[in-house]
Amino acid sequence: MSDILTSAKAYEKLLDIEYQFILGRKSKQVRFSVFFDEYQFYHLAGLQYLTDRATLLYGDRKKLFNLILEKQIKEAQISSSDFYPQIKDRIEYLEYLESIFDSNKTVFKYNSQTHAFSAIKSDFLLKNEVNFRNVFTFLSEDKTRKQYFCRSFFPQIDKDYSLGQTNWTLLYKKKIQKSTKEEIILYDKLKKIRNLRQ
Repeated sequence: MSDILTSAKAYEKLLDIEYQFILGRKSKQVRFSVFFDEYQFYHLAGLQYLTDRATLLYGDRKKLFNLILEKQIKEAQISSSDFYPQIKDRIEYLEYLESIFDSNKTVFKYNSQTHAFSAIKSDFLLKNEVNFRNVFTFLSEDKTRKQYFCRSFFPQIDKDYSLGQTNWTLLYKKKIQKSTKEEIILYDKLKKIRNLRQ
C-alpha cells in the first residue's frame, strides 16, 4: 500500500488537472469545476492529526507538501507518529484520488445537518468504491475562485456519509490538462439524450 511519498507524487499530477461537472435533478442542472493545489494535500492526508509531529509539520502547507516530495520530510518521520494509525488509510487511499475523479460514480448534494455526528461543511459528496471499500470525497466551493476543491477525503470506517443525502445524476464530466489544454470527455449523458431526441 501507499506511503506518504507515493500519495504525494500521485497528488502532484492532479495540480495540472481540472474537472468540469454537470449534474441534474428534477429538470435542474448544476455546473461546477474542481481544482487541486498543494495547500489541500496536508488536510486530505490527515496530517493535522499528527499532533506529536507538530514541530515537523508546522508552517506553510504548500511548502510542507514540497518538502515531502523532496524527501526532506521522510516516511519514517510520519509513520512513527503515535497517531499515524488514525490516518494510515487516508494516506494509502489518497493515491487513488485521480481514478476516483475519473470514474462516474454517485454524486450527492451534501447536507451536513443530516449527520449530527459530522463537523464536515461541504457542498457535494462523491462516493466511490476502491479495493472493495467505500471512499468519501467532500467538495466545497472556493468563493474567491468560484471553483470547488476537495475539503475532506477518507475511506469508510463505520458511518456511511451518503445516507440521507440527495443523489444527483451525473450528466457530463470533462477532464482538462491545464498545461496542454488537452480535454478528455469522461462522461456525456447529454449527448445520449440529444441523440435519442433526433
